[in-house]
Amino acid sequence: MNGHNDTRPQSLVFLVPGQGGDPRGALNGLYHAGGETWAAIDEILDDIEEAAGAAGRDIRTVLLSDAPDQPLAPGVPQLATYAISVVLDRVLTSLGHRPDVIVGQSFGEIAALVCAGVFDISDGTRAVCALNAAFRGFEGKGAMVLVLAAEHETRELLDRIGRSDLVVACVNSPEQTIVSGPTEAIEALFAADGDRPRLVRLAVPYASHHPGLVAVADRFRASLSRVTQRPLRVSVHSPVGHRTYADTDDLREALVDCVTNSLDLVAALEHVGKQGAELFVELGVGDGLCRCVHATLPSANTLAPLAGDLSWSTIPRSEPLVFPRLR
Repeated sequence: MNGHNDTRPQSLVFLVPGQGGDPRGALNGLYHAGGETWAAIDEILDDIEEAAGAAGRDIRTVLLSDAPDQPLAPGVPQLATYAISVVLDRVLTSLGHRPDVIVGQSFGEIAALVCAGVFDISDGTRAVCALNAAFRGFEGKGAMVLVLAAEHETRELLDRIGRSDLVVACVNSPEQTIVSGPTEAIEALFAADGDRPRLVRLAVPYASHHPGLVAVADRFRASLSRVTQRPLRVSVHSPVGHRTYADTDDLREALVDCVTNSLDLVAALEHVGKQGAELFVELGVGDGLCRCVHATLPSANTLAPLAGDLSWSTIPRSEPLVFPRLR
């Protein structure tokens, strides 16, 4: 790793990942790292638990536990993933590191809009619970698969299989896509004859970003009527909407679009890169989005706060952080 030692202010981007990471114990180290991080984590988890009700009763245990094999009840991974992003945003901004723009990937758009001030933490929690409820009945009937190939190669593979119910759901990097579809179609993808790229089934309990999910989108839309939209405090650029959101947008409807519409993270990263973005921080468990940044913008600097040393969490805001680059 090479340190980034330039102390001048840089254009900062927060990246909010979608589903698929393992949240178990993700905030344990940060909670005990010293400073006041524990207080911020307690406050946010209190808000989430109150808003989620019974659905949120295991969130604190899951995130702060050191038991990596504990079972996860349905809906808990999504709430925990949401909590991680909101906590990291709170801790980083309290240290004086405020983003110029936020990019949310898929499910991560809920937390991205919370971090941008559009929804408060409780409304964001309600949106997560509403999405979980909208997908109830679809769990186990579809799946998402990481394809280690460029978009054109993935589309060629799908053309060869001949299943119209398989779609390119996400373009994550120049060499990484995600395919979504019903379980039977996904099995056909894995059974395809001939040379094909490496396939990895994602830890997501259903298909998403699929045009066949109109019923899920309608349920989700109806539940979001209780969620209040507020003015943006930070710019949010959407890989699904292919635009930077404005206060005139119905951002509840923008969340609904994430159910049925595909996303292009490459185009989003290229857009913010052209706007001068230099520093990308991933608000999630691992460093998957940081690696997508390096594949798309090789000269960019990144930080995956929970993927390594937590010393950044105790550096006073008056001192510059050193952000390591992934290789």
